[in-house]
Amino acid sequence: MHWHRWFAACPAALLLCSVGAMAQPASAQTQADAASTVWKPASAVAQLSGSWADQGPGPATDGQVENVTPNDEVVGAVEAVVAHPADADTLWIGGVNAGIWKTTNATASSPNWVHLTDDKSSLSIGGLDLDPTDASHQTLLAGIGRFSSLGRTGGERIGLLRTTDGGSSWTLLDGGGTLTGKNIAAVAARGSTLLAAVNVADSFTYSNIGIFRSTDGGSSFTQISSGDGTATGLPGGVTHDLAGDPSNTARFYTSVTFAGGVGGSNGVYRSDDTGATWSKVSDAAMDALIVDGLANIEISVGSSSNVYVGIVGSDGELDGVFRSGNGGSSWTAMDLPETTEGGGAIFGVHPGGQGAIHFSILADPGNADIVYIGGDRQPFFSEGGGAGFWPNSIGANDFSGRLFRGDASQPGGSQWTPLTHSGTASNSSPHADSREMTFDAAGNLIEVDDGGIYKRTSPQLGSGDWFSINGDLQSTEYHGIAYDQVSGIVFGGAQDTGSTEQVATGSKTFRSISTADGGDVAVDDHSSASQSTRYTSFQFLSAFRRRIVNASNVVTGTAFPTLTPIGGSPALDAQFYTPIMVNTVSGDRLLIGADNGLYESLDRGDTITRIGAGIKVNAFVGDPIIYGVPGNADLIYVADDGSLYRRTAAPGAGLTLVTSPTSLVINDLAIEGASPDNLFAVDTGGVYRSTNAASSWSTVTGNLSSLDPGRLRALQFVPGADAALVVGADRGIYVAYQSDGFAIWSKLGGTGLPNAPVFELDYSAQDGVLVAGLLGRGAWILEQAGDVIFADRFD
Repeated sequence: MHWHRWFAACPAALLLCSVGAMAQPASAQTQADAASTVWKPASAVAQLSGSWADQGPGPATDGQVENVTPNDEVVGAVEAVVAHPADADTLWIGGVNAGIWKTTNATASSPNWVHLTDDKSSLSIGGLDLDPTDASHQTLLAGIGRFSSLGRTGGERIGLLRTTDGGSSWTLLDGGGTLTGKNIAAVAARGSTLLAAVNVADSFTYSNIGIFRSTDGGSSFTQISSGDGTATGLPGGVTHDLAGDPSNTARFYTSVTFAGGVGGSNGVYRSDDTGATWSKVSDAAMDALIVDGLANIEISVGSSSNVYVGIVGSDGELDGVFRSGNGGSSWTAMDLPETTEGGGAIFGVHPGGQGAIHFSILADPGNADIVYIGGDRQPFFSEGGGAGFWPNSIGANDFSGRLFRGDASQPGGSQWTPLTHSGTASNSSPHADSREMTFDAAGNLIEVDDGGIYKRTSPQLGSGDWFSINGDLQSTEYHGIAYDQVSGIVFGGAQDTGSTEQVATGSKTFRSISTADGGDVAVDDHSSASQSTRYTSFQFLSAFRRRIVNASNVVTGTAFPTLTPIGGSPALDAQFYTPIMVNTVSGDRLLIGADNGLYESLDRGDTITRIGAGIKVNAFVGDPIIYGVPGNADLIYVADDGSLYRRTAAPGAGLTLVTSPTSLVINDLAIEGASPDNLFAVDTGGVYRSTNAASSWSTVTGNLSSLDPGRLRALQFVPGADAALVVGADRGIYVAYQSDGFAIWSKLGGTGLPNAPVFELDYSAQDGVLVAGLLGRGAWILEQAGDVIFADRFD
């Protein structure tokens, strides 16, 4: 929560002062909305005008890729990709939380992408398929599923989206509710017959997982996998993938685990009648690895009845690769792709153990013996022993992508060659964490991963290279955002793509400050009118840095605070995402929410004192911290799960447990004006207000749930003649006013903002802008936000 924006620049008496807010990473919890206070009739609920504008990154340069033209670009996680079979310029992708995008100039040096589904109620894409029975190549089917590396956070599981015009318009298909709540991992479209593979569901029971089939274009769906398989040949259980045969539109392959619970058998299954009936085709060697609790199974089918199956064990590492040259009648085990690093340590494609969501496999379209596999990241040379960090055995100098080319015609022990680094012309590599691959019409391999979308030329040879085709795609998963009002610059911490910042005010190009998983961000931009202090890091508060930046966005000084514990405090043990907060009143002071307690610094992080042992500030749900108000720089409120703590005196005084409004995780906190006694809290489904320093609370959720916001995450109080409270949610940003008891809500901003989860908000009264960080759609800005928020309060 960046409270200082309006305290520093917006006197409470000034009517047109506007919003500031904070964001939180999402809670995995779901809940019914809390009891609501009285609100106006639905006809009186307004949507306030104003247009949101995208800020980027589109793209961020200097990302965690290697020798990738142009500019080592990254954007954010992409889950699925399909290519036009006759036009190499046309590609469609499905972002992890970015929705569906299309480019018609993919061969350009910097492709232009168009978002197609920003207005849909969920942008979490789990699968994408181009219908091969449509000769015009305009029919696509997308499945909604949550696969974010940030704890699988995403939108609601609403079913399928289908287009018959190349993506200009989409229809939601849920089969009358049959697919609602189901996590769709793969889809297939064959005319009026549609298939969906479900690997998990809101209600995780056998009746809600497996293969679902429609023969009426999605009006209704029937569960095909059920019981012991007597009915259709396919038993009930978890299905991770669904792969079609490019030479036979009626043939499909899938896998099943946990089938034994209903009397069936785990294994790989094939259908020859568009998914109506199935038969088991895996052999004993495969079945020995296809066990309950494995992490993933991916399948790819070539054009000559050649089938490849990759099996990832419960440890997230690839356990087996199998090939069939006859449609599954018989199988041969291939070697595992591996490299030998320092000390003789052997690493496969998953040194990070992330094969549950970071695994891709693709049969070469022209050579039945060649297959491509993508895993998570490169190992450093001494990761398993020995000495030296980089380069590793294949020339990698960073934790970039780990992909291999396999050739089943070669003898055992020599079947795999790196598809990156020493296996390229320029020692190039895409981002880590591969998710899916395909071929474009020109024969290039197209790969999507946690950094975006990349092209590998001449993939069958070592003479090709990796190139970014991210262009102006915007799929960054920001969990933290900040606006530096000294320079007018947006910067943030993102899942997968590090901490990034705009290169200039209003620019959609960002630059990487640090890579890996970006940490929480904070800024002191109220201590000086000519320079600011920005704080960034990556996971576990690593490379925690303090930079002095002038009004021209030029870094004039960089330091790495030592966080030296004093006063007998133990060393700080960071959380994966460690909340940090700059004091509202005194810019030299910081709060840091560590794994082993709450720490305070009075000197910008050089030294720290633990002030709250046992208090672990909520991290994956945001920054529920209040630190300082005018007249009392020592005031603290922090939330640990559903517990709330307060300090009102100078350092040395302890934090006191006060009354919490909820037993659920508190996602955010806000102070009502400059009063230390009046505050707000929000959990995933309710908004609460206290006017007596958290001695008691009232619910002000009001009509908010009727506006269908999804999970609530971010909260901000906005001072004014009729003060406002702003909430960020899964689907939009909402505002309520003091004169209505903060209980009558309207949507803020009439157009533009996509329906990706809003994780953090920041407001500058000085510049009159509200900035939102979205998990999957990057940074967005509402200009003249004060005018928009208070426009209807003059009547």
